[in-house]
Amino acid sequence: MRLAAPTGSWQRRQLPRVRSQPAHRRHRGTGDTLMHPAVPNGRRQENPVTSDLIRKYTGHDITDDAVAAARHATGALPVIAAAIDDTCHALSSTEAALTRNTDTIAAHLADVRCALAVGPGEPAPALDPLGVLHGHGPRLSALTVQRATQIGHLQALIRIWLAHHQPAPPPTADRAEPIRRFAERIVAAIDDDISEGIVPAGVGSSTDLHRYLDGSDYLIAAGVPYDGTDDSIGLTVAVQGLVVARLRAPGRTFCTHGTCRFAAHDHTTRQGPDGVDLDVAVPLRCRHCDQPAHYEQRLDDYRHDDPAVPDCRLIHRDD
Repeated sequence: MRLAAPTGSWQRRQLPRVRSQPAHRRHRGTGDTLMHPAVPNGRRQENPVTSDLIRKYTGHDITDDAVAAARHATGALPVIAAAIDDTCHALSSTEAALTRNTDTIAAHLADVRCALAVGPGEPAPALDPLGVLHGHGPRLSALTVQRATQIGHLQALIRIWLAHHQPAPPPTADRAEPIRRFAERIVAAIDDDISEGIVPAGVGSSTDLHRYLDGSDYLIAAGVPYDGTDDSIGLTVAVQGLVVARLRAPGRTFCTHGTCRFAAHDHTTRQGPDGVDLDVAVPLRCRHCDQPAHYEQRLDDYRHDDPAVPDCRLIHRDD
């Protein structure tokens, strides 16, 4: 079911571009980033979400959806929300660069230890005559200072956020019923789209929905009122929370091997756990937690079949 152009409070997100070459032939990397035996060198791109960084460095639980909804509010909240997003994006980039820098230094230090440990007549690795710390140490120091500055900035922004944005109180009895009705309409519309092949069975969050279409359309079609006030933002967040809870409810049908009808899903692999090619395809399972999984071509990523399964070290829903 495709609906009108969005005007609601869920932030529109651009769909990932699908490349023509199969992803299992494009992944590169080694070590703990292995996604599955089907992709022995698969590396997953990590993009920590805003709420994870907020929780990690401030201890507060502020969801990505609350920050996105605040962009449509009145007063100072849209500016604060944009600053939080920008700071989290910059902090994520700094930490990624810091990880690469420390990995480079660690690799060179390992070469030094190896060179010192070799015996007479044994080959030793060549060492950088200019010195690793001379080349990479200043950047390590700069990135460390930059990270600390960005964390301090994020903590200050969250203090401002908390001063301007009080969490909505639990819904009262007279408000709980409309929230339930709105959520039922949205879940029914999602189920219609699943039956039409627009979104897959197993979609488990508003972030997931945005990857296939504009989730705001569901709010509009269900008649959820929105005028940019704190009250309407609170209502939207409450409806969305109930929808997500129902999408991830135990026992809800999700697509898996043998039953999936979504064209962009591949629930099989032709490589065994020991890396040996198999004669026939077998059901795909996560290499870390052994849960049934699939490759999603449109997202260029892997997903657990059941949206209620917690994230593991190799598969994250990023929502």
